[in-house]
Amino acid sequence: MPAPTIKIAVVGPLASGKSSFINFATETRESFTETYIPTVPVRIIEYEAPSTTRGRSETWNVQIFDCSGDTKFEHTWPAMSYKLNGTVFVYNPDDKKQAEELNLWYNNFVEKPNLTEKCCLLVASRKNQDEEDSKSGRNLPLSTLFTDIPRIAFNGKMDEIENIKQTFVDYLKKVIAETSRGQEHDERFK
Repeated sequence: MPAPTIKIAVVGPLASGKSSFINFATETRESFTETYIPTVPVRIIEYEAPSTTRGRSETWNVQIFDCSGDTKFEHTWPAMSYKLNGTVFVYNPDDKKQAEELNLWYNNFVEKPNLTEKCCLLVASRKNQDEEDSKSGRNLPLSTLFTDIPRIAFNGKMDEIENIKQTFVDYLKKVIAETSRGQEHDERFK
């Protein structure tokens, strides 16, 4: 029997740091690139993740859809959100336009695929800023849609790599647990 698969979308406004965050979280890259290279329209990262769910150890295939922040690709979003198990939102908390734009992403990558907030993560991405700056509370307010979604700060500093990786692993475990519960429920009612 093939390993089960989970599909995670990494979404947010243009140039918010989505690819940088996912590169750090998945160990694809351990430093920022100096030049901005926009994702067109999606980059897919696949790997295997071990997990123990309900006392059972198994390997899960993880598909991460690193989606372009350019709304000109909005026509591709239904395909990217099809059979979605989790969503990671990345935005610059100092940019009012980005904070407001998150609602569009929420609608397309949480509401439409009918995800629960348990399967979401919100990343406040400030490239190359001090940790003290990111904890200073200067984040712009977000819509109430994001109230129950766990949040982390991401600055792209080498000393935060281990914390970012562990936070992402914990997030994946939560998504796998929720997905397993849903699959067990579906099988009972077939």
